[in-house]
Amino acid sequence: MPKFSATKITKPKPWLIKAAASVGLDYSALTHEETNYFRNHVRKRHGTGAMAITEADYGLIPAIVETPDMAIVGTVREGVNVNVYTKRYGGWTYLYFDEVLNSTHNRALRSRTFYKIVKPLDMGNLERIVAMNGTSDLSGAKRVIAAGGHPGGEA
Repeated sequence: MPKFSATKITKPKPWLIKAAASVGLDYSALTHEETNYFRNHVRKRHGTGAMAITEADYGLIPAIVETPDMAIVGTVREGVNVNVYTKRYGGWTYLYFDEVLNSTHNRALRSRTFYKIVKPLDMGNLERIVAMNGTSDLSGAKRVIAAGGHPGGEA
């Protein structure tokens, strides 16, 4: 197994820091990052077939987390705080998930999974995807809908 490595993507934008604060989370000192384990996971689980994530798709991640069309901030999945971001590009809806690491050793919004689907989503459909299999608790999460790439706007 290759040695673990992490690459910084970007700092959280003010809209995300504010949304997290509204549900009692502090993201101000965190950084979005992706890891080689994340890339291996995506390659194995979402890297084949008609909707495969390609190398070019990874380049969309900064825009997805900076100006998502929708986001759910502070979902609890298997005891871990997770954020979900969606963005529509070129006929695809991209879904990117990161987990919140906020300890003395790890302080990051670390990539968890990334895939794409064909259909556009509204918040209800996104909530259904996130809550699938009953492993996520959205009760304390903040929903953010963006208008024109500016989170916090109205759809």
